[in-house]
Amino acid sequence: MEELFHMEKILGFCEKICYFFIVNLLFIISNIPVLLFLLFAGAGEIRECLPLFLLCMLPMAPALSAVMYTMNRLIHGTEGSAPRDYKRGYCSDFVQKAKLGAGQLLVIFMCWTNIEFFSAQLGSLLLTSVFLTVFAAAVLATPNLYLLISRYEMTNMQIVKTAVALLIAKPVSTLGNIVALGVVLAAFEISPGTTVLFMGSVYGFLVMFMNQGVMRKLENR
Repeated sequence: MEELFHMEKILGFCEKICYFFIVNLLFIISNIPVLLFLLFAGAGEIRECLPLFLLCMLPMAPALSAVMYTMNRLIHGTEGSAPRDYKRGYCSDFVQKAKLGAGQLLVIFMCWTNIEFFSAQLGSLLLTSVFLTVFAAAVLATPNLYLLISRYEMTNMQIVKTAVALLIAKPVSTLGNIVALGVVLAAFEISPGTTVLFMGSVYGFLVMFMNQGVMRKLENR
């Protein structure tokens, strides 16, 4: 019985690893355009080809939402088949997720364009700082946006307001989301071959796990 218990634990652990791997593989397949951009143009060309890069990033919104959805199910022990869970998280409210992602990318593009204009052309420190703050908020709110849309039925405006409110009111959670991304990037620098197999799903898991308390407080209210 003891050997059987250990075998069940080992098989359960292997199932979790397989779940992480399949979700990450589907996440990578969903973001082929941005991978092709990084492969042929390189990360160094993002600033010069920002409109094209942001266009390639359009599939990221439903894909990241799907990762958040699957990792939430995994944390609560309600996961099923990884492809089925990912498909459900990806396809559910797909149009709303695409609009939210497109709106975020548009804000990022507008802010960066204004930063370049006011800093290089007019030399206005005040306006540059304003748009830089909005730009940083639009980027840092990314985990909150897709965590919320993957879990709750809300309008995009409600999601944006709640995501920004959490960004400001919960600095510890915001810092945790930044650290989660930093951990994944650091692991990629150390062992890119292994990390690329799990980086998307691990990042989604860390974000969902660290924000469980925040989500419970929202639900109670």
